[in-house]
Amino acid sequence: MSDPMMNATQHATQHATRTPLGPVSLARTASVLVRLSWARTVTPVLLVAMMALLLLPMLFALVFASRGALSGDPVSFLVQRYDQLVCALATPIFALMLGTSAFSAEAEDGTLLYLVTTTTPRWWITTVRVLFAAVGTAFLSAIAVSGTGIIVTGFDDPQGVTRAFTLAVVLGGAAYASLFTLLALTTRRALVGGLLYILLWEGVLSTTFPAIHYLSVRQWTLAVAASLTDAKEGVLVGGPSLTASLIGAASVFVLAIVLGARSLRRPRLSRIGT
Repeated sequence: MSDPMMNATQHATQHATRTPLGPVSLARTASVLVRLSWARTVTPVLLVAMMALLLLPMLFALVFASRGALSGDPVSFLVQRYDQLVCALATPIFALMLGTSAFSAEAEDGTLLYLVTTTTPRWWITTVRVLFAAVGTAFLSAIAVSGTGIIVTGFDDPQGVTRAFTLAVVLGGAAYASLFTLLALTTRRALVGGLLYILLWEGVLSTTFPAIHYLSVRQWTLAVAASLTDAKEGVLVGGPSLTASLIGAASVFVLAIVLGARSLRRPRLSRIGT
């Protein structure tokens, strides 16, 4: 980072983290951390990638809608596309990009080292970053689900399948964001590790071995959707219970905050990155 940029970051962080009397202002610190996250995450390359993932299920929906009555059952189509293109692809990739980009860039240019030497609590830095990634992932995933559903069925929403998956990807997005933010703080190859998790663990192992369903964010997402819709498609049957899924997602969030904060107390910046 150039000297003017570093000075601006330091000035903004000092102003946010201290009132005139000295105590930490969590709200102001959160504002600075969000602005830093936005600046490091929202790049042209990531914007193009996220836009492509956002529009992919909608393109399939347009093809389906163009065929009219020949397309078949819209509920079955939506469940399959939501599972394959949103839950298994778009949502985890959104979370991976949003959860790893900011920490990785700041570890490279030294901003993270400065942040952890301020009076800002380490748990608060991690919490804000997790929430930033979670909200962004949930927002983008919900748009993908809602847009696809509107194209296929309009505002009718048979069996409540679009509403169910919209709420489900909010929880799934938060869980993925927590997991990948923690990964960014504990390994130098967070992006590679995240892709391996998505492709190998979620894409192959969790669909092959039923016991792994209880440790799969994708399966937790489907369990939430199954509890909110009357649709009985195959992917919505036989997964973990709603209670187990909610406990799993909450556990990942708490672990991300606790272990992430612990990593920042004794930061080894060489292990943080993409």
